[in-house]
Amino acid sequence: MADVIVFKGAVSFPITLDPTVWVFDDRKFNLSEYRGDEDSAEQREVHYLKGTGSQWDKELREGAEPPSERKATLAQERKVLEGDYGIRLEPFINNAEPAPDVTHVLLHREDLEPVQLTIADARRAILQFAKDGKPIRERGPVYFYLPEMLIAKEEPIDRICAIEFIRAN
Repeated sequence: MADVIVFKGAVSFPITLDPTVWVFDDRKFNLSEYRGDEDSAEQREVHYLKGTGSQWDKELREGAEPPSERKATLAQERKVLEGDYGIRLEPFINNAEPAPDVTHVLLHREDLEPVQLTIADARRAILQFAKDGKPIRERGPVYFYLPEMLIAKEEPIDRICAIEFIRAN
Protein backbone atom coordinates (compact mmCIF):
# COMPACT_ATOMS: atom_id res chain seq x y z
CA MET A 1 0.00 0.00 0.00
CA ALA A 2 1.22 3.48 -0.85
CA ASP A 3 1.50 5.96 1.99
CA VAL A 4 1.44 9.00 -0.31
CA ILE A 5 -0.53 10.13 -3.36
CA VAL A 6 1.29 11.54 -6.38
CA PHE A 7 -0.23 14.16 -8.70
CA LYS A 8 1.06 13.61 -12.22
CA GLY A 9 0.20 14.26 -15.83
CA ALA A 10 -0.74 17.65 -17.25
CA VAL A 11 0.07 19.78 -14.20
CA SER A 12 2.52 22.65 -13.71
CA PHE A 13 3.63 21.26 -10.36
CA PRO A 14 3.67 17.48 -9.82
CA ILE A 15 3.12 17.21 -6.08
CA THR A 16 3.07 14.45 -3.50
CA LEU A 17 0.39 14.37 -0.81
CA ASP A 18 1.09 12.84 2.60
CA PRO A 19 -2.31 12.31 4.26
CA THR A 20 -0.75 11.47 7.64
CA VAL A 21 0.03 15.15 8.28
CA TRP A 22 -3.46 16.45 7.53
CA VAL A 23 -4.52 15.90 11.14
CA PHE A 24 -2.65 19.18 11.82
CA ASP A 25 -4.31 21.01 8.89
CA ASP A 26 -6.93 23.63 9.81
CA ARG A 27 -8.92 22.75 6.68
CA LYS A 28 -9.81 19.28 7.98
CA PHE A 29 -13.34 18.59 9.17
CA ASN A 30 -15.13 15.85 11.05
CA LEU A 31 -17.01 13.67 8.59
CA SER A 32 -19.68 12.78 11.15
CA GLU A 33 -20.71 16.45 11.12
CA TYR A 34 -20.72 16.77 7.31
CA ARG A 35 -24.13 17.63 5.90
CA GLY A 36 -23.24 18.57 2.33
CA ASP A 37 -21.79 21.56 0.58
CA GLU A 38 -23.64 24.46 2.13
CA ASP A 39 -20.92 26.90 1.09
CA SER A 40 -19.36 27.47 -2.29
CA ALA A 41 -15.60 27.38 -2.65
CA GLU A 42 -15.59 31.17 -2.80
CA GLN A 43 -17.57 31.46 0.45
CA ARG A 44 -15.20 29.01 2.17
CA GLU A 45 -12.22 31.08 1.00
CA VAL A 46 -13.79 34.31 2.28
CA HIS A 47 -14.50 32.63 5.63
CA TYR A 48 -10.90 31.35 5.80
CA LEU A 49 -9.48 34.78 4.95
CA LYS A 50 -11.66 36.46 7.59
CA GLY A 51 -10.46 33.98 10.20
CA THR A 52 -6.85 34.48 9.17
CA GLY A 53 -7.27 38.25 9.25
CA SER A 54 -8.82 38.24 12.71
CA GLN A 55 -6.01 35.99 13.99
CA TRP A 56 -3.46 38.39 12.51
CA ASP A 57 -5.17 41.35 14.22
CA LYS A 58 -5.28 39.48 17.54
CA GLU A 59 -1.58 38.66 17.35
CA LEU A 60 -0.76 42.29 16.58
CA ARG A 61 -2.74 43.44 19.64
CA GLU A 62 -1.74 40.70 22.09
CA GLY A 63 1.43 39.22 20.65
CA ALA A 64 1.94 35.83 19.07
CA GLU A 65 1.63 32.78 21.25
CA PRO A 66 4.27 30.15 20.46
CA PRO A 67 2.75 26.74 19.63
CA SER A 68 4.34 25.10 22.68
CA GLU A 69 2.52 27.54 24.98
CA ARG A 70 -0.95 27.08 23.52
CA LYS A 71 -3.28 25.60 26.05
CA ALA A 72 -5.53 22.97 24.51
CA THR A 73 -7.91 21.23 26.81
CA LEU A 74 -7.64 17.48 27.20
CA ALA A 75 -11.07 17.16 25.58
CA GLN A 76 -9.89 19.10 22.50
CA GLU A 77 -6.75 16.98 22.21
CA ARG A 78 -8.75 13.75 22.47
CA LYS A 79 -11.33 14.94 19.96
CA VAL A 80 -8.61 15.08 17.29
CA LEU A 81 -7.61 11.52 18.18
CA GLU A 82 -11.08 10.01 17.99
CA GLY A 83 -12.92 11.18 14.87
CA ASP A 84 -13.24 10.35 11.20
CA TYR A 85 -11.66 13.27 9.36
CA GLY A 86 -11.66 14.45 5.79
CA ILE A 87 -10.26 17.27 3.70
CA ARG A 88 -11.32 18.71 0.36
CA LEU A 89 -9.23 17.83 -2.68
CA GLU A 90 -9.75 21.16 -4.46
CA PRO A 91 -6.96 23.18 -2.76
CA PHE A 92 -4.42 20.52 -3.71
CA ILE A 93 -5.63 20.51 -7.31
CA ASN A 94 -5.31 24.30 -7.39
CA ASN A 95 -1.73 24.09 -6.05
CA ALA A 96 -0.76 21.58 -8.75
CA GLU A 97 -2.13 23.98 -11.42
CA PRO A 98 -3.60 21.62 -14.03
CA ALA A 99 -3.17 22.67 -17.66
CA PRO A 100 -6.14 24.70 -18.95
CA ASP A 101 -7.19 21.90 -21.32
CA VAL A 102 -7.31 19.17 -18.66
CA THR A 103 -10.80 17.66 -18.65
CA HIS A 104 -10.46 14.49 -16.56
CA VAL A 105 -8.48 12.83 -13.80
CA LEU A 106 -7.54 9.19 -13.48
CA LEU A 107 -7.49 7.81 -9.95
CA HIS A 108 -4.79 5.16 -10.12
CA ARG A 109 -5.48 2.38 -7.65
CA GLU A 110 -3.11 -0.19 -6.26
CA ASP A 111 -3.76 -3.57 -7.99
CA LEU A 112 -7.10 -2.31 -9.39
CA GLU A 113 -8.32 -0.58 -12.53
CA PRO A 114 -8.10 3.23 -12.50
CA VAL A 115 -11.26 5.31 -12.14
CA GLN A 116 -11.84 8.23 -14.51
CA LEU A 117 -13.70 11.35 -13.36
CA THR A 118 -14.19 14.83 -14.73
CA ILE A 119 -11.95 17.48 -13.23
CA ALA A 120 -15.10 19.23 -11.96
CA ASP A 121 -16.03 16.12 -9.95
CA ALA A 122 -12.47 15.78 -8.65
CA ARG A 123 -12.60 19.38 -7.38
CA ARG A 124 -15.71 18.52 -5.35
CA ALA A 125 -14.12 15.43 -3.81
CA ILE A 126 -13.49 14.80 -0.14
CA LEU A 127 -10.59 12.64 0.99
CA GLN A 128 -11.06 10.77 4.25
CA PHE A 129 -7.64 10.42 5.83
CA ALA A 130 -8.46 9.30 9.38
CA LYS A 131 -10.81 6.68 10.78
CA ASP A 132 -11.34 6.61 14.54
CA GLY A 133 -8.54 9.15 14.83
CA LYS A 134 -5.96 6.94 13.13
CA PRO A 135 -4.46 7.14 9.63
CA ILE A 136 -6.13 4.85 7.12
CA ARG A 137 -3.80 1.92 6.47
CA GLU A 138 -6.12 -0.79 5.15
CA ARG A 139 -7.16 0.02 1.57
CA GLY A 140 -5.69 3.51 2.06
CA PRO A 141 -4.01 5.97 2.42
CA VAL A 142 -7.30 7.80 1.76
CA TYR A 143 -10.91 7.06 0.92
CA PHE A 144 -12.19 9.18 -1.97
CA TYR A 145 -15.77 10.43 -1.76
CA LEU A 146 -17.90 12.73 -3.82
CA PRO A 147 -20.24 14.66 -1.49
CA GLU A 148 -23.30 12.65 -2.55
CA MET A 149 -21.43 9.37 -1.89
CA LEU A 150 -20.56 10.51 1.63
CA ILE A 151 -24.10 11.63 2.44
CA ALA A 152 -25.56 8.36 1.08
CA LYS A 153 -22.90 6.39 3.01
CA GLU A 154 -21.77 4.62 -0.17
CA GLU A 155 -18.50 2.71 -0.41
CA PRO A 156 -15.57 5.02 -1.19
CA ILE A 157 -13.03 4.73 -3.96
CA ASP A 158 -10.01 3.33 -2.15
CA ARG A 159 -6.39 2.22 -2.68
CA ILE A 160 -5.49 5.46 -4.49
CA CYS A 161 -1.77 5.81 -5.15
CA ALA A 162 -1.76 8.51 -7.85
CA ILE A 163 -4.01 11.10 -9.46
CA GLU A 164 -3.24 11.74 -13.12
CA PHE A 165 -4.54 14.83 -14.89
CA ILE A 166 -5.42 14.06 -18.51
CA ARG A 167 -6.83 15.63 -21.64
CA ALA A 168 -9.60 13.20 -22.60
CA ASN A 169 -11.07 13.25 -26.10
